[in-house]
Amino acid sequence: MSTLRKNIAFNVPDSNDVVEKTIDYFTQSGFKLLDKGENILTFGRGSILSNMWTFNPLQWKSEVKIEIVNQKVIANFEVNTTGQKVTLKEENLWDKFINNFKRQLTEQVDFKPENSKALQATKRNSLKWVMMGVLIGGVPAGLIASLTGINSVISIGAIGGAIGFLILKINNERSKNDKK
Repeated sequence: MSTLRKNIAFNVPDSNDVVEKTIDYFTQSGFKLLDKGENILTFGRGSILSNMWTFNPLQWKSEVKIEIVNQKVIANFEVNTTGQKVTLKEENLWDKFINNFKRQLTEQVDFKPENSKALQATKRNSLKWVMMGVLIGGVPAGLIASLTGINSVISIGAIGGAIGFLILKINNERSKNDKK
């Protein structure tokens, strides 16, 4: 099992409604409140099965534990990345989501629209590469299928092209980032 771990700790100016604001932020983002202890909140979302087909990184199987003591908030994010090869955009989306949680509590601003915008950009980027791979893998596979009469070749070519292009995109992003 591969896991993406993120942690954040910060102080809030006013601790009166931190628990309620935290619950609102995560539940309105699609997380379920799994446990509410005296000082600890636990949220969860997704499943390993959904990891393998969703283009929304925030729907991956994840667990968030948040400890609130006085004016200090400590949040630990564990994201199961089984079935995923995490792109930089996806990792940056999690960073933005986590930072917006902090900013909502410290600056008292609603960041749901900003999270939604970042999510759409991430999904659009991945989908673009998948579609390009489907075309580049599917068209030659369709030609081969029409010549041989084996129609399953189209699916194999399209899926292989999509996966190949996603892996190529991820590796290119990583190598560009490593050079910086």
